Amino acid sequence: MYGRTATEVTGPLQPRTDRVRYRDVLTPAQRRGVLALGWGHVVLSVGMAGYLLLPANLPVLRADPVVNTLAVAGLLTMILLQLIAGLRTWTVMYHAGRAKDPVAMRPEPGLRVAVLTTIVPGKEPLELVMATLRAMTRIRHDGQLDVWLLDEGDDPEVRRRCAELGVRHFSRKGVPEWNQASGPFRARTKHGNHNSWRAGNEQDYDVVAQMDPDHIPFPNFLERTLGYFADPDVAFVVAPQVYGNLTESFVARGSAELAYLFHGIIQRGGNGHDAPLLIGTNHLYRPAAFAQIGGYQDCIIEDHLTSMVVYTAVNEATGRDWKGVYTPDVIAVGEGPATWSDFFSQQKRWAYGVWQIARQHSGRLFPQMRTRQQRLSFFALQTHYPTTAIAWVGGISLSVLYLVGGVAVTDLPLGQWGALFAANLIAGLVFATCLRRFNLVEHERRSWGVTGMLLDLFTAPVYVAAAAAQLAGRPLAYVVTAKGSAATGDTWRTFRPHLLWLGIAVSAMLTGQLLEHEYPALYVWAGLTAVVCFTPVLLVSVNRVAEALPVQLARLRPVLGNRRLGDALVAQGALTPAQLRELLDLQATREAGWLRLGDLAVAEGYISTSQRASAAAQLRPTRGAPATAMAQS
Repeated sequence: MYGRTATEVTGPLQPRTDRVRYRDVLTPAQRRGVLALGWGHVVLSVGMAGYLLLPANLPVLRADPVVNTLAVAGLLTMILLQLIAGLRTWTVMYHAGRAKDPVAMRPEPGLRVAVLTTIVPGKEPLELVMATLRAMTRIRHDGQLDVWLLDEGDDPEVRRRCAELGVRHFSRKGVPEWNQASGPFRARTKHGNHNSWRAGNEQDYDVVAQMDPDHIPFPNFLERTLGYFADPDVAFVVAPQVYGNLTESFVARGSAELAYLFHGIIQRGGNGHDAPLLIGTNHLYRPAAFAQIGGYQDCIIEDHLTSMVVYTAVNEATGRDWKGVYTPDVIAVGEGPATWSDFFSQQKRWAYGVWQIARQHSGRLFPQMRTRQQRLSFFALQTHYPTTAIAWVGGISLSVLYLVGGVAVTDLPLGQWGALFAANLIAGLVFATCLRRFNLVEHERRSWGVTGMLLDLFTAPVYVAAAAAQLAGRPLAYVVTAKGSAATGDTWRTFRPHLLWLGIAVSAMLTGQLLEHEYPALYVWAGLTAVVCFTPVLLVSVNRVAEALPVQLARLRPVLGNRRLGDALVAQGALTPAQLRELLDLQATREAGWLRLGDLAVAEGYISTSQRASAAAQLRPTRGAPATAMAQS
């Protein structure tokens, strides 16, 4: 899907220079086309807002001042919804117009490099982390390379497994100064864990790379990234966060698709504005730069805030601004959330963090940023979650105002309302669709992104819950997004925000019927709200029914059983469990052409062709049995 080696979107490695050079992503003709479509949608959205203010479309005021106030508030809400649609397109267009890729450079030999990942007991399965560590040890580098595991639990078994691999082990457990209630060493947080390691170790390295424990780096991970540090003002290099488990579930596919636009356009536009966003999943940094700003910042989304602080600082050695570089080369592939619970937890944390930064830090940091483009770029980045929450609440509020209170906010005829709504929706979709060509790899460019759009829509109640929690001052604990065998199951509690809004929408429609309020458009809006809230619950219920059906329907299940060729080889004694793990790691990271697990095992001398044939025969379905996948490798 993403290949077996880092992509070369940035081109072949070029000779080193002391300044990072860039090339445009869009040709002049493509840029003109994208801007024309984008501005067309923005103008349409603003025009619709103005159309609502025409005298013929204004609400008829009554003698009741309360009703009049609600009508005016509702009209302003409708106008705001149109402007939000235009704003969301502008944020993408702003980045697309300046999208740039760095020119890849050969790394300087002899750099001292540390590559880090973490483990939180109970959230990241040990075998998943070990696979990442084994891949890290295969990274090529002409110089010192130390692989570290930052263990929050200081587990003896983890220590033992690290020693077997030659991986260095670190834990802050039991060290009071590294486990504070707040600040850079906040307990039970990712930034606290990394800053604790930094305190005693980062001075030994020229560059530090870190990635989440589910992300498998390619062997040329450093070859595609270290060259940018030849520019002395580069504080960090960040790479795409891509997921390889798209086929695992609806949620896994949707969460992967949601990242396509961000990494294909937004981050490349960040290069053009000198403001790429640091992504904690997968990046490298210069210790001197992070030491100057105090390391990762104390925030539930520490990477976002750390980026902003970097762009307010000046390199003391050169007197120039620190900067970040985004490379569109896919240099590691991870595992995205596959259940609704884990995805909602991740999104709630991100949305809460954006509200927290916007309210507590942006007002202070924006004036300190060096350029207007940087300020606008981060403003644009911080609009997605708030505008989604505002649009959701605003839309259902309009329905409730009329269906329950009988308050009409406009005299716009239904036909005109439908035509304007459709025009706005179609213009936005056309603009988004034309940007698919700039996704990073071929399968992303083929995708229409429908699953991602639906998942984003289904998550709107969670964004509202995050906004409510942050605005109310309720703290949100840092929770690691569970992966692999530690993934969180879905229960009714997962969908509490959805059930709340479902109840509001259904109650509004029933009340409207009882009171004989007949404006159809608002019934449509309330009905869509109900559908959006109920669909995730329905999908989970259908999956559970499928799992309970007889084995003949096993092929319908989202995640198939584990009768793989590798399991059969272990069962017949041809492979040990450790050898199977080694082969799976090699299959994921080898740079040569991809091979089936059985073929790879033969090629590497683990088994004979007769052993492979014998194991494959065990997996062949008997007559009348379902034709399940024979060897899912």
